[in-house]
Amino acid sequence: MAIEIALSEVADGVFELRLPIPFEDGLVNVFVFTDGDEADLLDCGMNSDESVDAIYKALEQLGARRLRRLAVTHIHPDHYGAAGTLAGEGRADLYMHRLEVPLVHPRYVELEHLVEQVRHYLLINGVPGDEAEIISNSQRALSQVVKPAEPAVQLDGAEFIDMGRHSLHVEWTPGHSPGHICLYEEGTGLLFAGDHILPELSPNIGLHPQSTPDPLHDYLQGLERMVDRKPKLVLPAHGRPFADVTARVDALVSHHHRRLDQIQEIVGRDKKTAWQVALELWGPRDNLYEKRLALQEGLAHLQALAVDGRLRKSVTPELVCWQQS
Repeated sequence: MAIEIALSEVADGVFELRLPIPFEDGLVNVFVFTDGDEADLLDCGMNSDESVDAIYKALEQLGARRLRRLAVTHIHPDHYGAAGTLAGEGRADLYMHRLEVPLVHPRYVELEHLVEQVRHYLLINGVPGDEAEIISNSQRALSQVVKPAEPAVQLDGAEFIDMGRHSLHVEWTPGHSPGHICLYEEGTGLLFAGDHILPELSPNIGLHPQSTPDPLHDYLQGLERMVDRKPKLVLPAHGRPFADVTARVDALVSHHHRRLDQIQEIVGRDKKTAWQVALELWGPRDNLYEKRLALQEGLAHLQALAVDGRLRKSVTPELVCWQQS
C-alpha cells in the first residue's frame, strides 16, 4: 500500500513533513532541508514504522539519496524517537545540545534509577504512595517508541550549522527541556522553534529530576531572546507556521504571569505541597500523563515564585512545602 505523506515547501529548499504522534494535536512537524541529492533533517518523530517510512518516502520524493545530518531540538520522543534508526555509524550525523545527551540513557535505556528518582520526587511533593508508584512507572512506555543514537556533535548554543543550503544559528532555549534548541537564519528571518514557541498551545514547563533548577525563568528569558531576533516566520513543531512572534510571546508571558498569581493565591497562608496546589488548580485527572505534567508545571511555577521571594520553600527528607513569605 502506498504511503501518503503530508509534505509541503515552507521556504526555499525547506520542506515541512507532518508525522503522526499519539498526543498533542496528533502530529509533529519535522523539516527536511535539501541540497542536491543530499538532505538534512530537523527532528525525526517517533520510532514507529509509519513515521520512519514517511521520512524515507519524503526523502525519495525530494530526490535525496542520502540523509547527511539529523539535528534534534530536544530528546522528547516525538522529536528524537527515530534518531537511532536514522543516525549513527554509516548513517546521518546526529547534532544535539550537550545538556540533552546525559538525559537519554536514564530516560530510555536504563530506566530503573530514573523511575526510583521520579517516585521519590513524587512522594516528597505530596503524591500519595499508590499514585506515585503508578505515575513513576508510566515512564517505561516511552522507551518503546525511542531508539537512541550517540551524537556526532554536541552543541552549546551560538554555533552555525548547515542544514541543506541554509546556515542556521543555534539558539539555546531551555525550559521545556534543559537542552532545547531553536534554529534561526537571519537573512531569511526563519525561526525553527521546536516546542519553545507554539501557535496555540503552551508547552509544558516542568520542574522534575531531569530539568534545570528554575525552568520557568529559563523559558521566559528564552522567549525574550527569540523576540529580539525579530523572525519573519516561526516554524513550530506543533501547529501551523505564523509570523507575529511578538504577539504570541506576549500571550505566553501573560499566561505564565497569570498562572504565577493564581498559584500564589492558592498557597494562601497555609503550608501546601505541590500536589495539593496542582489538584486545586487543574482538578483531578484520570490520565497519568496529565497528572505528571500538571505536577511538574505547578512545581516550575512554585519554584519561580520562591526564586522571586514571593513564596517560602521548606524542605525535609520527607516533604517539600510552600507558603507565603
